[in-house]
Amino acid sequence: MKVRKYYSKNQVEGFLKVKKELGPEAIILQTRKVRARGLKGLFTPPRVEIIAALDTRDSARANGSESGSSRQLEKELKELKKMVQSLVEETAKNGSNSQGEAKSHNYWHNFLQNQDIDPVLIEDLFTSLSADPNGPGLNWASMVLALQEQFSKRLTVTPEKEYRNLVLIGPTGVGKTTTLAKLAARYALTFKEKVGLITIDHFRIGAVEQLKAYAEIIDLPLEVVVTPSDLTEALKRLEYCDRILVDTAGRSTGNLNQIDELSSYIELLQPAEIHLVISATTRWQDIRYITGSFMKLQYNRLLITKLDETVSYGAILNGAYHTSQPLVYLTDGQSVPDCLKLAREMDWAELFLGGRR
Repeated sequence: MKVRKYYSKNQVEGFLKVKKELGPEAIILQTRKVRARGLKGLFTPPRVEIIAALDTRDSARANGSESGSSRQLEKELKELKKMVQSLVEETAKNGSNSQGEAKSHNYWHNFLQNQDIDPVLIEDLFTSLSADPNGPGLNWASMVLALQEQFSKRLTVTPEKEYRNLVLIGPTGVGKTTTLAKLAARYALTFKEKVGLITIDHFRIGAVEQLKAYAEIIDLPLEVVVTPSDLTEALKRLEYCDRILVDTAGRSTGNLNQIDELSSYIELLQPAEIHLVISATTRWQDIRYITGSFMKLQYNRLLITKLDETVSYGAILNGAYHTSQPLVYLTDGQSVPDCLKLAREMDWAELFLGGRR
């Protein structure tokens, strides 16, 4: 007995393959839909798997070797039983682990939780999916597509350089100064603009020296301000610049007095792009805290740094959800200016569902 396994786009195509190779006497043992393994299987249509067999006893008898054929038949029947049993076990396993999980919201809840997405946002995602007449489907592919659509709705982007002044605010250690250097290099070297730098970060040891080093390398003017009146004078001296970038001291999220101190500076810089800078390694609980604490500074942009330091990118969705502000830039390394990405060029589906940048 010959046993063969065939793959095709549909059953008709598969049956034609069986008939062509095994003939009209072939027996169909099993048909089912299967997917390619790995990430590719999420985005490609399933194939039809057909297992067929052909009884070869008649031809064996015609050759006068019935006894030998019987022994061979018995051997092949045993092998066939093992194969069928293996297929039954595999089907049961796949049904419980893949199809069952894909049909269950529990699987996707766990998936999104592993991306460190805020539980409130996860519930909001599934509420939106339930309200959508087209989703969520019961199969894996339709669920992936539905999630892609929900991500896109919640991640808004906006063009860069909407205002002349750009200010970076946020907690300590998120990479504001390095990000400012990347932006300065982009505007000065790529767009050939006259760029002026201002730092209000006179608290952190070495902060001014770090920005001075960047300014000297790119050959840009740098103003160090200590009081709001200093800022007014600095802006006058930089009137000739096309773009003014302002670095601020990292503030402790829980110290509202420190955050309030920045308000008088921000008012003098308006109108401006006020980017709230958050590290991609920040937990969802802390993102809630940060976005609320810095709200008084009237940020109107979100900037995510350190994508290279994590494999979970929920901070991007969490930040967008709690700030309700668009993204312009993201960063994924220390290199200036290379590790700066435009939000409008990001493949969000690949980032969240594929786990790669």
